[in-house]
Amino acid sequence: MLDKKSVGRRIAYYRKDKGFTQKELADSLNISFQSVSKWEAGYSFPTVEMLYEMANILNVTVDLLLNDSVWENRWIRYLDTGLDTKKLYELKRELLKLNSDDERIFSAGYADAYLFRMDTSGMKEPIYASITCTPGSKEKLAAEYRYNREICADVVSGTINFLLQYGVESMILKGMIVCGNYNQDQLRLMAEAMKEQCQKNDVMFAGMEIAAQPVNYGTEEYHINVTVTGVQDREKILDGSQIREGDILIGIRTDGIDGTNYPIIKVMLDRNPRLFQEKMEEGHSFLDELLKPGRAFTGEIRALQQRGLLHGAVRTQNSILKRRSWKGVPEGLGACIDLCAVPVFPLHRFLFQQDMIGERVFPYHFNMGIGMIAVVPEDGWKEAMEMIGQMSPCWRIGRIMKDTGHEGEKVWTEGRILW
Repeated sequence: MLDKKSVGRRIAYYRKDKGFTQKELADSLNISFQSVSKWEAGYSFPTVEMLYEMANILNVTVDLLLNDSVWENRWIRYLDTGLDTKKLYELKRELLKLNSDDERIFSAGYADAYLFRMDTSGMKEPIYASITCTPGSKEKLAAEYRYNREICADVVSGTINFLLQYGVESMILKGMIVCGNYNQDQLRLMAEAMKEQCQKNDVMFAGMEIAAQPVNYGTEEYHINVTVTGVQDREKILDGSQIREGDILIGIRTDGIDGTNYPIIKVMLDRNPRLFQEKMEEGHSFLDELLKPGRAFTGEIRALQQRGLLHGAVRTQNSILKRRSWKGVPEGLGACIDLCAVPVFPLHRFLFQQDMIGERVFPYHFNMGIGMIAVVPEDGWKEAMEMIGQMSPCWRIGRIMKDTGHEGEKVWTEGRILW
């Protein structure tokens, strides 16, 4: 015999689950809301015809409303959360084909640890390095305007540079995207962009995991992170101890802006909402230039190390004058940047021309298109410039000096930028 109270509880449960009030359900059934109230309280029971009509309205089966066994075994599917796991895992299996075909990778499946080998046989004292990075606020801008390949290439390059500043080459990289039900074609392009950057920098690609969370992220939202691991012999680690007075500073070209610059750009946009629609010199799109991915400098750093021409490497991030970037310079010395020698590129000239940031502080807000500064010996700087120039544009922008008059500052300037 059917238990009226049990059936009533199930009617109330599915009514609330579908967002109906008792009156709304009653109106859909062309009855009084008091009838629905009595069913749910267990005082009365709907007719067979009414059960079928109600089940249709609530998008459930009659069996689910009446059968205790079915009710007790009910469950929530991932589809109820908005996630089609079948499509997701089809994409994940497809993306596994992008993983590097390298015998050093033992295992690199999705949603799992990646296992790999590193050859340290020629090293006296191997030092391992690893870091996980995200694009920062720049990611929000890229997602809004669909510069998805660019932001993935950017975060991969930036993460590799984190290790290169210590003279460590990245060995293996793993990407992660946390998103809602994001466009699968776009996710595929993002994985391909990561793979391409890995190939350019001779880094094993351990794949891009996708964590789809439509309950936490909107359809157009995502978050990226990238992890790289590398190893270097202790004697080749760049810790600043090799830097000498008279060493020459060579700035190496990069594109776009660093993610940490985005808050400044956001304020500029708030003050001039038409900024993104502006064209720069020669008709270049401001947004295109802004979101170009930065470069990784694996080839440049590797070449200088092999030739014995590298005393230090400074990853500039959001400014060539950021003191923290120069923390490794030995006590009593500092980096003197000749602003006259710093090139001015169209993107930074355009930003300066908006007249929102003063000339004296502008280079403290932006890296001026210099992504890495190589510190090289004075007697080898011309050779170093030639080697770097075969891979990237570069400029002599300063030297290491005694910090007389600048005690403890680590970095200071002379001259003015030639706008």
